[in-house]
Amino acid sequence: MFMRSIRANTKWVMLVMAVAFAAWLVFDWVNQRDQAASQGVNPVIATVNGKEVRNVRWNEAYGFALDAARAQSGRSLTDEERRQVENEAWEGMIQDVLVEQEIERLGIEVTESEIRQAFRTSPPPDLVRHPAFQTDGNFDYAKYQQFFADPTVDEQLLMQIEQYYRQTLPRARLAQQISGGTAVSDGEVWQAYRDQNESATVTFIAASVDQLAPSDAVEIAESDARAYYRANEDDFTRPASAVVQIASFSTTPTATDTAFARSLADSVRAAIEDGDMTFESAAAEYSADSLTADEGGLLGRFGPDQLVPVISDVVAELDAGEIAGPVATPAGFRLLTVTDRSGDTASVAHILFPIVLSEAGEDEVFREMDDFEGIALNRGIEAAGEEMDRDVRGDVTVTDGFDFVPGVGSLGVGVDWAVDPLTPLNEVSEFFENGSGFHMLEVVSRTEPGTLSFEEARPRIESILADEVQKREAAERAEELVDEVTSAPSLEAAAEALGWTYGQAGPFTRGQFVQGLGRGTEAVGAAFGSPIGTVMGPFDAGDGVVFLRVEQRNAPDSEMFQVVRGQLRSQLESQLSQTSVNRWVQALRDEAEIVDLRDRLRAQQGQV
Repeated sequence: MFMRSIRANTKWVMLVMAVAFAAWLVFDWVNQRDQAASQGVNPVIATVNGKEVRNVRWNEAYGFALDAARAQSGRSLTDEERRQVENEAWEGMIQDVLVEQEIERLGIEVTESEIRQAFRTSPPPDLVRHPAFQTDGNFDYAKYQQFFADPTVDEQLLMQIEQYYRQTLPRARLAQQISGGTAVSDGEVWQAYRDQNESATVTFIAASVDQLAPSDAVEIAESDARAYYRANEDDFTRPASAVVQIASFSTTPTATDTAFARSLADSVRAAIEDGDMTFESAAAEYSADSLTADEGGLLGRFGPDQLVPVISDVVAELDAGEIAGPVATPAGFRLLTVTDRSGDTASVAHILFPIVLSEAGEDEVFREMDDFEGIALNRGIEAAGEEMDRDVRGDVTVTDGFDFVPGVGSLGVGVDWAVDPLTPLNEVSEFFENGSGFHMLEVVSRTEPGTLSFEEARPRIESILADEVQKREAAERAEELVDEVTSAPSLEAAAEALGWTYGQAGPFTRGQFVQGLGRGTEAVGAAFGSPIGTVMGPFDAGDGVVFLRVEQRNAPDSEMFQVVRGQLRSQLESQLSQTSVNRWVQALRDEAEIVDLRDRLRAQQGQV
């Protein structure tokens, strides 16, 4: 029975592994590389310290990253999002090559016995989480052993897992060498536990900087402003900018599209309940979630509050086999069902109906864009807007390094294009896509980067100096009020007399953000170091000052510390180790000789 369950899920298992282990599973990549090389279609995409990196490897890394990003967003990606994914995938690939070079340089190898041991004792994370290997929501080691003891188990799956170990084990050994000796003292473990579990409750009074030192009373002499400018001239640089006209075509779904998605969800639910189809077949046919559609919409097994509230609340009320929905979620409407319950966990499946612009609506947008582009390329955006009766935003300033445009959204590559000195004035762009739609730009004028003059920088300088003067005067005024605050019958009475704000906070721990006190401030620190019942202050609160009185402090549970000490030590050592590895990899990256050939390859292939 168990093996049949595994067999039924083999495709899913392998899919998950292919996605999760993208950086490690090089078995298929090696085959593709060799095949591509034999056909002469695998050019060099980069060199890393003289080592050639082939295009097929890059395509593999980028493809996995794109698939993961699309699955996470539940929609197609914009130009800017694809650019971000590409940059992150590129850096990940480069770092992976650098790690491989270090493993080779250090001669780190793993033996067959180590791989066999890993098979037996360290199953890959995605197999640990797979429902077929769980009992009552927990990984069942016996099921895992039974699966791999079966002589009919899929050989390709075994080879992929083996390759996973061949890639991860040397990396794990390298990480151990890098962070070797990473240890956390008993005192550090206790300090971490205390910071997480000691709590305090306080009353406080607070006043803003403006209350203590009104801004209209602050004057900045021109000589002081000029002196600041001379001392900090490098801080007053001006990035490149451009004034553009923008024509936008929205792809935001309409109310009709929302109604259609809900109606489709309603009709599919009715068909399931009438017996015309099963939940599983409906998921395969209709769900927009490509990662779960072929598996009956199965999301996995979840305990209380492990799903987002809008879904968790619905699932909590469902009996096994019962269907709920359509449930409105940010990704669209969903039909939800519980396939089984065990204890306080439930196996949950869904069918996703996204709210997207209809095909007809999309076709209409593209037709208008084609017509608009034909006019704009010949006569400019403004003329195209007038002829087609479409609004064109004029005199919009875009700045290098700041890709957000109010009313338009992020224009990443569009801003880069507009501020590029190689882009001619009055040039009309292609359409740039973002979350709100498609946008065409025309460059009207451009300002090159440079240093602001004193007069240009003066308002900013005066604001900086005025803030400094205000905070200094506010701190001085607060010190003058210490006796008045501490001699008052209570903090609440002091607040009333001074016109300040009175508040209570807690219990809170050292690392929490505290409303009125902030996070990691002097005031928060004082809550754990001041005598109980004593008014302390003033403390800097960023935009003002506070006085506080510790009302209660709860010491951490020392007995519970003994229970969790080992686990906490492991967590801290793991964090330190990861920090060491990250710094080491970054150092490799900084010192590496890297030649990026992507643009050259695109040009050769006619993509630019």
